[in-house]
Amino acid sequence: MLSFRCDKGRVDVHEAWTTAEAKATLERMLADWEHKLPQSRDARVVIKPNLNNDLVALSGNCVDLRVLAGIVEGLQRRGYRDITIADGSNVGVERRDISTFRRLRVQGLAGRYGVKTVDLNRDTGTVVVLHEGAHPQVATTVMEAEFLISVPKIKTHAEAGLSCAMKNWVGIACGQDKRHMHFDLGRNIFAINEVVVPDLVIVDGLVGMEGNGPGDGEPFRLGRLMVSDNAFLNDLVACRLVDMPHAEVPYLVHAFAAGHLDAALAGRVASELPVIRPIKKAPPRSRLAELSEARSLLWLKKAVRPIVSQPKVAELAYKAKIIQDVYALEDDTLRLVGRDKTRCGSCARCVDFCPTGLGLDEIGVKTSSPECVQCLYCWWVCPEGALVLEGEANAMQRQVDRYKSEVERL
Repeated sequence: MLSFRCDKGRVDVHEAWTTAEAKATLERMLADWEHKLPQSRDARVVIKPNLNNDLVALSGNCVDLRVLAGIVEGLQRRGYRDITIADGSNVGVERRDISTFRRLRVQGLAGRYGVKTVDLNRDTGTVVVLHEGAHPQVATTVMEAEFLISVPKIKTHAEAGLSCAMKNWVGIACGQDKRHMHFDLGRNIFAINEVVVPDLVIVDGLVGMEGNGPGDGEPFRLGRLMVSDNAFLNDLVACRLVDMPHAEVPYLVHAFAAGHLDAALAGRVASELPVIRPIKKAPPRSRLAELSEARSLLWLKKAVRPIVSQPKVAELAYKAKIIQDVYALEDDTLRLVGRDKTRCGSCARCVDFCPTGLGLDEIGVKTSSPECVQCLYCWWVCPEGALVLEGEANAMQRQVDRYKSEVERL
């Protein structure tokens, strides 16, 4: 374990990869940080993961179910009874009424553990005033939480440089109010982190995303989990771990300017912590991509939306690097129904990635049991094609074509 401490707070960095390692590490984290947890076991605990869009977590885009499972198990083991998993996915997802909770199988995992889910895009909210006229509503579920756990990913971001704890807070803005954040993205990410402060940050750095993130990058194995009590410090450390200059992350630039971080502290982080794995940065955005997000042209974007929402037009926009996300409206109906033992080798990768901890003799067998949440992680990582699915891929087909072979190589 690596640990960094200063007067601003503390960040611990643990190595983990498999389900067993991740859950054991998360239990150790909660034990080490138990003094931060609420005394009342009836406290309203809200876990806010990064569920940016509907890409499977093993692409590096959103939070791994193994991490969510480990956190929930650890909290329930300590007697906490009022646990909610809550997030508001990006504006494209919200506008199309896509449920990332269903597509990412978070809904199934929550049902397995008997915890609640809240789509923050559909929540009521409280207006907060930020910068450049931004005044998004922040979801009531977040504002009224008695203990708030931020669970971000580590991934590149075409506009923000790096997405981690501070960037995760864009998801607490309700629905299309997230567009307010883009009036001055770096400054408003910083500002919303001053308004709403998480009690604990637990970073999912098992599989990260690099390159054209957050929605079209490549997954990479980082194999780390982080825990902190300071989002600003956390993200400074995260930059060091992946060799991202903090000066290239706009919201951290504002954190330095406001005095939450300083050059001496950054020097200590650089000298005391190693680079774990350099990240491939996001490529420069095209001029067309920048224009598509221009606030002054929002009226035009809304006017042409019926045209650009057409699948063929969206595909052209994707190829032209104007957009990262191409969505299909029809949910997949895929289910794991069995395992072909004649094709199954000795890798046991399926066991390493099963969020609920099923064994090799159970994966592909207990498919109708609550223990199997139909996340399909076993199928995603299997290099032999031994797991048998039934149903229609629909919205998942595009990401299967894009990511299946990359996930198998993690």
